[in-house]
Amino acid sequence: MVAILDDEVHALAQRLWDFHTAPAAPTAGSHDIILALGSHDLRVAEHAGRLWALGAAPYVVFSGERGRRTAGAPGQQRWHRPEAEEFAATAHTTAGVPYSAMLLETRATNTAENFTRSRARTTEHGIEVTRAIVTAKPYMGQRALATAATHWPDAQWTFHCFPGGYTGYPTPRMPADELVHFLVGDLQRLDIYARRRWSAPVGIPADVWEAYQRLVARGFTAHLVDEDPAPAADTTGVSPPASRTHP
Repeated sequence: MVAILDDEVHALAQRLWDFHTAPAAPTAGSHDIILALGSHDLRVAEHAGRLWALGAAPYVVFSGERGRRTAGAPGQQRWHRPEAEEFAATAHTTAGVPYSAMLLETRATNTAENFTRSRARTTEHGIEVTRAIVTAKPYMGQRALATAATHWPDAQWTFHCFPGGYTGYPTPRMPADELVHFLVGDLQRLDIYARRRWSAPVGIPADVWEAYQRLVARGFTAHLVDEDPAPAADTTGVSPPASRTHP
């Protein structure tokens, strides 16, 4: 099935976007680090730099090896160094973050490793982390915090992302239709990763799960992982217990 954008799809996708980005919160008070999760989107690095410049934390940790897109997937520009290094250079150039205020973690290839390997790096440098900001692509808000709760649970995490919203996010390298595929895929991952115990469970409201199912039916399946998600949402207002009961 060819996935076609129309008003219905945009309305459903907006529902998923609002849910994914709902954890975003003001960066009140002091934090020990800003953790920027690597990706193809350099706006994350720019935002991490702005947060540092505003005094949100004394250190920025950039985490990530090259991923599928940055390693040169079809139609994508190939990066010749890890995402963490590209992010660091971007933050230095755009926000003036000195390299002395950065820690680079260049081996992580998934979100769990972003946290576990970054945690090891801060320990190596004697940085005690009790309060931290994580920034990433906006639609990764729920998944970032759920992963932090499992893999770095002794720190208090706040998610903060660059502005723009659903309509402002698409770029020539991330067109609107591809964004919808990613919104759908990340919703599925919240459910599946909790059942695999890779991240903490996240309650998914019934209307969000319905929007997910309708978008899948409309053909937005390119970013789904190869496993069937949980059954349809029940009438309690959250997704089925499978996505909520595992630690």
